[in-house]
Amino acid sequence: MSTDTSSPESTAATAEKSAEADAADPFFGFVIGLYAAALAAPAVTVGVALAVTTAAPVLLGAFLVVGVVAVGAGARIAGRRSLAVRLGESRWAWLAPQTGFAYLGGLLVAGDGPASGAVVGLSLLGALGAGLVGTGLVFAAHNRHAKAVLSESALCVEFSARGPARDRKRVHWAVGALVLGGMVGLAASVALELESARWLFHLLVAAGAGLVGVTTERTFAVADAGVRIGTPVHKRVRPWTSFESYSLTDDALVLHRDGWSMWGLRDVRRDPADVEDLAAVTAVLDEHLPRKE
Repeated sequence: MSTDTSSPESTAATAEKSAEADAADPFFGFVIGLYAAALAAPAVTVGVALAVTTAAPVLLGAFLVVGVVAVGAGARIAGRRSLAVRLGESRWAWLAPQTGFAYLGGLLVAGDGPASGAVVGLSLLGALGAGLVGTGLVFAAHNRHAKAVLSESALCVEFSARGPARDRKRVHWAVGALVLGGMVGLAASVALELESARWLFHLLVAAGAGLVGVTTERTFAVADAGVRIGTPVHKRVRPWTSFESYSLTDDALVLHRDGWSMWGLRDVRRDPADVEDLAAVTAVLDEHLPRKE
């Protein structure tokens, strides 16, 4: 006697959900293909430059042909929503933009031969392209994973908030100091002809620019599955196991990350004054995390 108690409706719903999860995702497929092109096209073109010719039309033709084939093949083979979700769940996803560093080896083997200029240029293009497209690939995968997780979880409450007022003030001072220090340092390096030190001052300016987004407004969704933290271009779900507790003061709502965090930099810190329904948010947090006084 059969013991299967599943109804036709539940079986159909399961089949429909499975089909939806494995459906084609044209945009993600395009990003996968573009990433494949960013990795393959410079490598093949370097091979042509070293083994065949350095003529610009030939190199450009090889680059474009390989790029188009890689985009098409990647989109056709890997453009699946299920693959995007699995990649977004993996902690190894961030290896994608880092693979471009392998191209920097081309700078070491370029030598002084007739193809050295082409090898250096293509190596830099490969490193930059893989880094940028790889980052976009990670963002796309994280966004799809977040959507998939929350679609299967009871969404409890959403809110948007900036970093706490004190954090924003500190960040503004830090950004000003880094940018000003970098600009003054660049001017001094030019005046004193210290070209070897200019990279440091460029790094200071870039670090200052990067800090600007730390305390800007983010959107959050607190659900049974965890907390979705997002910007308009990048959303990530953190499970409740990623947090050990939360605390609330007049100045800050803080979700304390599990494990060691230097100066609490890994914690989620937001301004409670920006939260429209703070009572609803804390009620959900109380269900999943102990409150730290």
